[in-house]
Parts: sequence; C-alpha cells; structure tokens
Amino acid sequence: MTDIQAQIQQIATVLGQLEDSQVPRNIRNTVKEAVDKWLLNEDKDMDVRLGMTASMLDEVFNDANLPIHYGPLCLQIQTALETLLNGVRKS
Repeated sequence: MTDIQAQIQQIATVLGQLEDSQVPRNIRNTVKEAVDKWLLNEDKDMDVRLGMTASMLDEVFNDANLPIHYGPLCLQIQTALETLLNGVRKS
C-alpha cells in the first residue's frame, strides 16, 4: 500500500465518525457517497477522487444542520484532501 493509499484509507476511517446518530441522515448519506463513490473508487483518477470528495465535504461543512462539533473535523479532512491533491498534481 502506498503512502497516498494509506492516507486515503485513514481519511475514510475518520469520515466514518460522521456515521453518528447526531448527524442528520442527509449528511451521513452525502459522506457515505463521497467515500464509496469517490474516495475509495480505484476506477477513477486520483485527482478526480480527491477533488470530488473535497467538494462533497464542502457541501457538508456548509450544511446548516451539521452539528457544530463536526465542523472542525470536516475542515481538517478537507485540508488533508487538498494537500494530497496538490501532491498528486505535482507528481
């Protein structure tokens, strides 16, 4: 497993924290879709996977129904995704 793949797996694990009953169903569904359809989908190009996941998390972060204590988590994950995306684009 490469370093990028390990980081992606770690991000997916952290996103699993949003599978909490305190998080509205529409947000949980969006996060699950971001992870399953984009982040972990090895059929897509890496930059598309990272970019689409970051975009969907931006929607989650801007959702007024997101519990306040999950906001910083979303921002940290978005930052990690953007760092990975920049690394992929440079290589």
